[in-house]
Amino acid sequence: MSRVVRVAGVQHNRVVGDVKGNLARIERWTREAAAQGAQIVALPELSNTGYICWEVNNAYFELAEEIPGPTTQFFTELARELGIVLVGGLYERDAGSHNYYNTAVFVGTDGLIGRYRKTHIASKPTFMEKYYFSPGNLGYPVFDLGICRAGVTICYDRHFPECYRHMALQGAEIALSITNTGSPHSIRMWDAVMSCNAFCNGFFVVQVNACGSEHANRLHGQSAVVNPFGEFITHLDEEEGLLIGDCDLDEMIAARRNFGSVRDVIPADFGFSSVPCADPRNNEDRGHNE
Repeated sequence: MSRVVRVAGVQHNRVVGDVKGNLARIERWTREAAAQGAQIVALPELSNTGYICWEVNNAYFELAEEIPGPTTQFFTELARELGIVLVGGLYERDAGSHNYYNTAVFVGTDGLIGRYRKTHIASKPTFMEKYYFSPGNLGYPVFDLGICRAGVTICYDRHFPECYRHMALQGAEIALSITNTGSPHSIRMWDAVMSCNAFCNGFFVVQVNACGSEHANRLHGQSAVVNPFGEFITHLDEEEGLLIGDCDLDEMIAARRNFGSVRDVIPADFGFSSVPCADPRNNEDRGHNE
């Protein structure tokens, strides 16, 4: 019997700084995704605040939240009501260190499952991420969601293949990538990077982008689901909309049978003494959660 997980991505417009309005938009699209049978719903990077990094503005630090906090509580209530796992990006302020992070949370019917903090922080004159975020310090966690094992990267991380390899070696079956992207370079490489990350690791990649205009910058959408063979299952255009894709996890078996990118990896290259979870279905060590 095949194991099929229906994943949705919310490709939505936002207003920078309008958390209340952005969450209302998220709720509408998430309810629609659940109505279409989605079991996992992914939102873009910084889904509640919009992409604050277009400019230097100290007022944006006030948008950061602790975890748990108001946005994770909102996500939890929505996930519990709809019976889904919600994966969303937000601006985090760590309660202990008072550092700030670009964070993705996994939230289910029982509350917070775990979080990932963006590792690779990009900056140039047109966007100033290093002004707002510290590099993530949680590694590349993989979470057992019951229906599958999944990890997440955030935007610029997708250009670093080691992120995906670490998740694959810990038994990830679906790698989510939540982004805010609209640069000409990213548009040119968008599909190629997704396909390569999926094919080279023999798992599913679900990449969710924001869309619309923020501070005169256009985010290009183009959210997609890619199977373990590097083939596109579904692909949106630039407009606001809902990405729906069915991931048959048993496709990983066939994808890895004839191409041993996980089987033949050198574990020491990634800090492992052995491949900890090369076949997630047959390994009692189910990796780790936060």
